[in-house]
Amino acid sequence: MNEQPENNIPETDLTEVEVTEVEVTEVEVTEVKSEAVEECAPEQNKGGASLKIARSVFDYVEIFVVSVIAVLVLFTFAFRLCKVDGNSMNNTLRNTEMLITTHAFYEPKQGDIVVFHLVNDHYEQPLVKRVIATEGQKVVINFTTGEVSVDGVILQEDYIYLDGNKYAIRGEFNKKYMFEDENGNDIFSATVPEGHLFVMGDNRNHSTDSRSYLVGFVNEDSVLGKAIFRLKPFTAFN
Repeated sequence: MNEQPENNIPETDLTEVEVTEVEVTEVEVTEVKSEAVEECAPEQNKGGASLKIARSVFDYVEIFVVSVIAVLVLFTFAFRLCKVDGNSMNNTLRNTEMLITTHAFYEPKQGDIVVFHLVNDHYEQPLVKRVIATEGQKVVINFTTGEVSVDGVILQEDYIYLDGNKYAIRGEFNKKYMFEDENGNDIFSATVPEGHLFVMGDNRNHSTDSRSYLVGFVNEDSVLGKAIFRLKPFTAFN
């Protein structure tokens, strides 16, 4: 804060005053001026204190407004606050939990938890799923053994919940990509198109995802962001 200028009160040298009457006269005038300044000083100090308080309040308000604007800009252009609705990501995410997602300079990769908004008639609200494969990769799901492989490599999926320890075949699964192999295993096999993702929920038997024609391959342009934090309980996702 700017300090108030000090009162300019002339100093009187009594040794010099005693030289002549003229100097005494000047001293008397000087003393009158000093008294006048002293009488006005309390009012000036009072005004200065009020100005100080006003400026302090203004500074606090300015800091608050700038902080609010900064938060709004961040959550508009870099981060989003999302609420989980449903159980398709159990046990990783639970219904009603809050997530912070980011889409700034984000490029989806395998294992990410993403929030995306489909452009179709089946879902009006954004969905949250895990990326299993990206464009050009081949996904194979063995419904008999429960193994999921990408480009021939079986995924180590410690995060999934699979009740009954066996994949269920749901009615909305896309039959175009399903067949029975020579060993009698039910197989889902598909190659992810360019610019798309293959996603699944961690609660594998209770998730509508890329296995289903209701969702299918997810266009990367529809991805709103990657989940980086869960607020409660607080968890950071890699």
